[in-house]
Amino acid sequence: MKHELSELLRHSDAHATLVVRDVRWQLYIFGVTRVGPEMLVQIAAIGPSVCTVTVRARPPIGNRETARQVLAVVAHWMADRGDEDQAFLELDDVHKIAS
Repeated sequence: MKHELSELLRHSDAHATLVVRDVRWQLYIFGVTRVGPEMLVQIAAIGPSVCTVTVRARPPIGNRETARQVLAVVAHWMADRGDEDQAFLELDDVHKIAS
């Protein structure tokens, strides 16, 4: 599945770009699911490898502060991920995030 996803996304424009430890990653949001008062944001990161990350956040995702926090938590995980290529992440205080 991840291989098919990466091929599909390689032909689309990235939603964001992160540089982590001098490595450039193209980020694509490929799913947002509302679960009660929270959202699960699914992100594919394509760089030297393909990673998928799900981030638990409070809506609205279009809020700039929420978006910055999502990018920050993904960047932090990518810097420390070792051999992991999948993760479920949560913003530090998901209940206080911008409304």
